[in-house]
Amino acid sequence: MTPPDSAPPTSNAGTPRISVVMPVYNSERLLGECLSALHASTFRDYEIIVVDDSSTDKSRDIAAFHGCRVVPSGGRLGPGRARNKGVEHAHGDIVFFIDSDVVVRPDTMTRLLAAFDRDPGLAGIVAVQSPTMRFRNLCSVYKNLWMHYTYVRRAGQDVPLFYTTAAAIRRQAFLDSGGFDANYVDPNIEDTDYGQKLASQGFRVQILPDLEVEHVKGYDLAGLLRVDFLRSMSLARLKLRKSAGGIGTNDTSVPTGYIVSVPLAGLAMLALFVGLVLGNRTLLIANFLALGAILVLNVPFLRLIRAHGGVRAWGLSCGLLIIELLAAGAGSAVGIATYLAGKKY
Repeated sequence: MTPPDSAPPTSNAGTPRISVVMPVYNSERLLGECLSALHASTFRDYEIIVVDDSSTDKSRDIAAFHGCRVVPSGGRLGPGRARNKGVEHAHGDIVFFIDSDVVVRPDTMTRLLAAFDRDPGLAGIVAVQSPTMRFRNLCSVYKNLWMHYTYVRRAGQDVPLFYTTAAAIRRQAFLDSGGFDANYVDPNIEDTDYGQKLASQGFRVQILPDLEVEHVKGYDLAGLLRVDFLRSMSLARLKLRKSAGGIGTNDTSVPTGYIVSVPLAGLAMLALFVGLVLGNRTLLIANFLALGAILVLNVPFLRLIRAHGGVRAWGLSCGLLIIELLAAGAGSAVGIATYLAGKKY
């Protein structure tokens, strides 16, 4: 193993401006690349705190080799509680959360610090997932462009979001807010929940469209549908748990057109099935119209896929969108049912 080019320096006063906090669980495949990218930063006044969430691989050794401060979790905490623990050991006035499969650019920390300095009232900043990616199969292109699209569309606004793929917050704001909800054990929507919490407490968070990072994550069909099912299930529980007075509001990054498309996809499939069984032409036409409406509602996203993936990816993504909407609808239904049965998280 080759030593890193340079260990993270501390400031002249002994206290860094930025504390990078990274929860890690069995991340040896990409952790070294992630840390090397941080060490290549043009900004030098930082520290890296890796919270090892009881890994069974070489993650802890890799982090230590790269000069990070390694904090053992003391038992599986999940990413939200691990981030809370990392902040307990942070010294910087800005805390930069990133995942262990994220590669920053050399100017990432310089840009985010400049944004904080420009706007003293800004509590948090969310980076944008780059539209260029190393995985080029259809499901990876689809999902990674979806993440890029849902971030960028909210750029320049104060948002109830804090997606910790790569996001920074003033340390005092984090402490004042109470941190991530400790009830989330598995990685899922703990950052969505926290973003809504920040907004409800009056903290301002913005997405910076020019602050791009690479999220090195590939998907196959089963993995993509599983992620969407579980996320939709958890989002349904979150909405029921926290938004009884505003059940119709959209306080996520998901476009309203996509949300409307979820029940439309279910109705389209129901119309198709019943129409075929009964030989009912009206229901078959209704299926066709519902599918057409779904494509219209999601034109901006599909246009982005065509721009970055080509005509073939665009055509296949039209079909993949319908399948994904059905998985999201099933997840939402399970989330509602299990919430009513007493499962709140």
